Amino acid sequence: MSQIDPYDPNRAQAVPSAPPAPPAAPAPPAPQQQQQVWAPAPVAGNALVSDQRVVSGGVLAFAWICAVLTAGYLLPWAIAATRGRSNQATIGLLNLLLGWSLIGWVVALVMACQSHSVLVVANYAPVVNVYTAPAAGWYPAPSGYGQEYWNGAAWTGHRAP
Repeated sequence: MSQIDPYDPNRAQAVPSAPPAPPAAPAPPAPQQQQQVWAPAPVAGNALVSDQRVVSGGVLAFAWICAVLTAGYLLPWAIAATRGRSNQATIGLLNLLLGWSLIGWVVALVMACQSHSVLVVANYAPVVNVYTAPAAGWYPAPSGYGQEYWNGAAWTGHRAP
């Protein structure tokens, strides 16, 4: 018995009954896919927020009038109100209730003169639609018969039956 070599160029080829269809323009194998992605903003884009509050003119005037009328007894509260401290009510109560002792007054003054806390608030980018190309692999050929290899960006021209 002899074996027939399928790659022999002298082998007789079967004639197709119909002519092959003309090749069509290559097209991507699948429609574009949209994917929603949460992308964190870079560290440099984070917002630095302070705990400093907006100073109210009425509260500020009242605090300084009380500090002057009490001969400096309520000075820590007036300083906290002027600086826009977020805990100025706590400083005022501490000064009012424990300020008669020198230690309470000094603690209230130190609290009023401390620096503001800086809070880092991480910003996140909004939802972004990102195009993802179909994965590389074998797909039905755009011409309609067989399969063709898609490398993730374009058709390569490699065909499979």
